[in-house]
Amino acid sequence: MAYDDDKQPESTVWYLDSGCSTHMTGRKDWFVRMQKVKNRKIKFADNSSLEAECSGRVALRGEDGREVVIEEVLYVPGLKTNLLSLGQLLQKGYVMKMENNGLSIFNQEGKEVIQAEISQNRTFKVVMEAVDHHCFTAAEEGNEWL
Repeated sequence: MAYDDDKQPESTVWYLDSGCSTHMTGRKDWFVRMQKVKNRKIKFADNSSLEAECSGRVALRGEDGREVVIEEVLYVPGLKTNLLSLGQLLQKGYVMKMENNGLSIFNQEGKEVIQAEISQNRTFKVVMEAVDHHCFTAAEEGNEWL
């Protein structure tokens, strides 16, 4: 993932990335459920690499109030950006639609679950914060799953 902003993105920003093979974050505190992974090295475009420690489920709430649960997210200590893999979503049956300077992601039932406007540097990003784990476990049923 490359971008030309003057500052690092905030920790609640998720980039919708067609070049990323797996969802990943450096925020361990966001995981609702996780399990250890072994020998999972993440290599970046600049040839640097980081080691993933865990994989699991993250529950998030967007600025529009919609809650989503993201499955198979890697926890990568030291990762400064949060990445949603468009390829991983596509393989799970999600549909992406790009038009009018935006990117919309629809679930298998055709319901829009994420919408992002194109940014000044031509990337797509959304702001999503972690859902309180205690509230989430009591209300898991009504959430969208990515």
